[in-house]
Amino acid sequence: MFDDNKELTKNKFLGNKLEILQFPDGYRGNMDSVLVAASVAVERGQKVLELGCGNGVALCCLLHRVDGLEVYGIEFDKRVADLCRRNISLNKFKATIFNNDIATSIGELKSVSFDHVFMNPPYFKKNSVKKSPIRSSNQAKIETVPLSEWFSVAKKRCKPKGKVTIIQRVERLPEIMECLSGHFGQIIVQPISSFKDVSPKTVIVQATKSSSAAFTLLAPKTVHRRDTVSGKVVYEDELKKVLRSGYPLLLN
Repeated sequence: MFDDNKELTKNKFLGNKLEILQFPDGYRGNMDSVLVAASVAVERGQKVLELGCGNGVALCCLLHRVDGLEVYGIEFDKRVADLCRRNISLNKFKATIFNNDIATSIGELKSVSFDHVFMNPPYFKKNSVKKSPIRSSNQAKIETVPLSEWFSVAKKRCKPKGKVTIIQRVERLPEIMECLSGHFGQIIVQPISSFKDVSPKTVIVQATKSSSAAFTLLAPKTVHRRDTVSGKVVYEDELKKVLRSGYPLLLN
């Protein structure tokens, strides 16, 4: 486990409702972790899997919002997987975390299919950005497993009519659509903009396995606005409820 807690930072999420321990380098939970968890339209009693669960921020957000779930996560970095387990325990939740590559066969999951599979994979393709001298930072930002493999695993793990949800950079939307082709329908694309009239940089995509329902492109959701009285940058009301109070992010 951890011999020295000094290397960890303590961060609050959902308006101080969650306390998350994080390493100072490498993967660190952020707003995107909260948003992807909030967009998973899960119900009590369902089975949920997060691919690449990191230190557990998204899983903890999901478990805070809906109780009575059967939750699993897969994380290939042992140090991070251990921290994920610790964060889940710290916040008094229950989940099963596997220290595996996402594509590795896991005996305990062989006969399990999921109502929801969600993921927040690295945003950048290999050799598309300059590498950091910190190895763990590269692991968090630059993919070692192609996006197509993430979707291949999601397809295998997801039950018919189950849903797959991903958050990614908007320029990778064509690649996401190609990965979904032939296996998923009822595709919903939700762009996320930092401010009104600013082009979206990230997108949430949700799709239903073995569905032929129509494609939907939603209007962008805006994270921030400038307060007309104080001039300060504040959250838009809908996103404030999601990020500070743990409300669901409705894809409609």
